[in-house]
Amino acid sequence: MIYASTSCLKNPQNILRVLDEYEKAEIQNVELGSVHNYFKTKTLKKYDFNFIAHGYFPPPKTPFNFNLASQKKIIREKSINLVKNAVDVCSDIESPIFTFHAGFTVDPTKLGKRFSRIGMADRKIAIDTFIESTHKILDYAKSNGIKLAMELNVVQKFNLDKGKNNLLLFADYDETMKFLKNFKKNEIGLLLDLGHTSVTSHWLKFDKNKFVEKIKKFVTVIHASNNNGVQDQHKQLTKNCWQTSKLKNFKNKPITLETMNLNTNQIKKNIKIAEEVIK
Repeated sequence: MIYASTSCLKNPQNILRVLDEYEKAEIQNVELGSVHNYFKTKTLKKYDFNFIAHGYFPPPKTPFNFNLASQKKIIREKSINLVKNAVDVCSDIESPIFTFHAGFTVDPTKLGKRFSRIGMADRKIAIDTFIESTHKILDYAKSNGIKLAMELNVVQKFNLDKGKNNLLLFADYDETMKFLKNFKKNEIGLLLDLGHTSVTSHWLKFDKNKFVEKIKKFVTVIHASNNNGVQDQHKQLTKNCWQTSKLKNFKNKPITLETMNLNTNQIKKNIKIAEEVIK
């Protein structure tokens, strides 16, 4: 099934406006995304979409930077509570899954920009903290009948130190497998963002096609957007872009378009491209 993220529409901060636009355009499958202002989640009940939910959702009244690996207790607990709130919302709107972001060795002030190197945690300690946090949210999700999946991080040039990824957890295959080994088989899934894969593979110098082949059996959700192969640009899909060519590997999984700054006609065009390739 192909979903449109609520992040796709241009100027998406007001999620209710986005949902109204999607309703008018007869877009039926919607992923609630990460770029919105606070709103009362009970209002979601008035819509008749097939929902799934992702990331920094539901947006809190007081913004913070989500990081389940944070060494600051207040940030870590806020992050855990955000996921628990998301699970509650998923239960209310019949979303079967919530997907959350992988962690960092620092607490970033803004995603998509260069992270500060001040206060960087030891990588092993950050990973252990992230796994501990994940067990807590997983227990809560299981008790509410909601599946969880972790989205692999994207590594861009501005967050490398002499070509090395010191800041972003779970961006490559080996470290992601170390994460999964801490859980029972099929207990937790992965969200594979093909746009991220295109960029990360360039900067960490691995073969993106071999990566997809190795990791696909662990993947439960896909994100798709186009880019130039060096920056995470969230551009529209084309019929011939690499990301589109990989969708057929995941035709039985939820596939979310995370192509940004579009109007509803452009979003529907991208949905059609994805639908055609997975037939």
